[in-house]
Amino acid sequence: MSVPDPLHSWMQRRRWTMRRGGGAWQSPPSMVLRLLFPVLFLVLLEGGNAARWGSGSAVDDGALTSGDLVPALNAETFNSSLLAAPANWALVEFYANWCPACKKYKPHFERVARLFTGPNRVHEGVVYFAKVDCADQASQKLCERFSIRYYPSLLWALPPVLAIGSRSAKIQSPLEEITNAQTAEALLEQINKRIGKSFSLSDATTEDGKASGTNTSEPLQMPASLHDVEEATAQAFKIIVDEKMLVSDNRGSFIQFLMLLVVHHPSERCRKGSANLLVNLAELWPAGQVPTAAFLDHPLCGSGLPRNFWVSCRGERRGYSCGLWLLFHSLSVHVADSESAAAFSAIHSFVEHFFNCQECRQHFLEMISRKPDVIASQEDLVLWLWHAHNEVNMRLAKEEEVSKKWNPNYPKVVWPTRQQCSECRVVASVDKEASSTEEPEWAVKAVYKFLKDWYGASLLTFPDTIHEGVESEGQIAVSRGGDESGRNGSSAVRNIAAVAILLASCGFGLVALWWRMQQKKRKAAYSSCCYAYGRRRRRRI
Repeated sequence: MSVPDPLHSWMQRRRWTMRRGGGAWQSPPSMVLRLLFPVLFLVLLEGGNAARWGSGSAVDDGALTSGDLVPALNAETFNSSLLAAPANWALVEFYANWCPACKKYKPHFERVARLFTGPNRVHEGVVYFAKVDCADQASQKLCERFSIRYYPSLLWALPPVLAIGSRSAKIQSPLEEITNAQTAEALLEQINKRIGKSFSLSDATTEDGKASGTNTSEPLQMPASLHDVEEATAQAFKIIVDEKMLVSDNRGSFIQFLMLLVVHHPSERCRKGSANLLVNLAELWPAGQVPTAAFLDHPLCGSGLPRNFWVSCRGERRGYSCGLWLLFHSLSVHVADSESAAAFSAIHSFVEHFFNCQECRQHFLEMISRKPDVIASQEDLVLWLWHAHNEVNMRLAKEEEVSKKWNPNYPKVVWPTRQQCSECRVVASVDKEASSTEEPEWAVKAVYKFLKDWYGASLLTFPDTIHEGVESEGQIAVSRGGDESGRNGSSAVRNIAAVAILLASCGFGLVALWWRMQQKKRKAAYSSCCYAYGRRRRRRI
């Protein structure tokens, strides 16, 4: 009679116990798969975000290569390229070179880009196209700054707004994300909707250099921005100081304008800086003396200003003079009726004593001398500045027409245009061209309402955090606008991969620990069984 193997008997009893307990013995690979299944599910779910842009027809499935039509930007070139962009608007595609949906979308994006960029462009100076590869390590901080969550993502804004801007869940951003643009036709439709044009993919350039197959609608006016109001204020103070304009005879005019800034400037930092200067003026600029060094170094709108670049007033022959008009208009919509005459006097004195463009000053003072009415209300002040601004535009438009020198991207036109305010013109004057050097018949009440909103509630603003670290000469030190709530797609993939590795490591560690414990139990049971078996054999012997 053969003696049964004790280890074999123990394993049989162990399996029977497992079956009776309703359990099932699991191998280590089975446990690992159970641990990794949620991770694999999250990875697949994240990959589905990019697939929503793959619903358009696939024109090409090739990789995104260098030398493409659309310039590729990274964290080092992004700000400077957009500040120098020769166009009114900018459209930036954020993509990843590994993303299949991005590869399918590339021909659609470039087909529209050919209308606005490259050697065969049809509509020059309208939209600046660029792209950023978020999978490139040099661009990952940039994608975090704009909180890119899926690929491809299209961001639309004024070029300087993109250069200094960011996106965050905590702030309202002037950047706009374009969606529902899976094809070239749909993308161009979205662009036309935003710029008030009717461009077509079939547009071409004629022999005389003009675009065919498109309308000749009026140019789009750039939104007024608080950035440019601050820039104009800081530059005005710098020019006054650098050119040593402050003398005893114009001290009263300077104080009068400074008081206007303290009470009605739309920027809080400029109000505080002006108030600080005004409170300490007796020490910084004693009466009958020259301003002190502390006065000359005073930051009227805070440190870092002027920044030497413009948002609404960008373009050739614009800049500071355009910024001063923005400053005057934005001040006018904040004064009360009882303050309107004093505000008008302060603006008058500022131009007379501190605006040293001789021809411009003479024209402005001549318009004031022809003013028949007294400024008695806010409406009077707002409308007078608007009429004066339009008169300047019409005069410059006539000069450009004679000299044949003008900027096609920023033509001088009477405003508001029909696109900006359709109810501002009476029906009889609607047919007049936007580029006409004659004023149409205005619906004055509608114009006043439009101006109050344009330079008041609708003034384009940026969070203060965007301008931290801004340097001169248009070089921007990028502020990290993306907060913890906004992660780009590449960061999400990296995070999920890290979690997967962590869970896998923990899983394998637990399996190894469990397996070692089982081996110890089996060894102990085997030793105990062998010991008992040996004792029984010795007794029998």
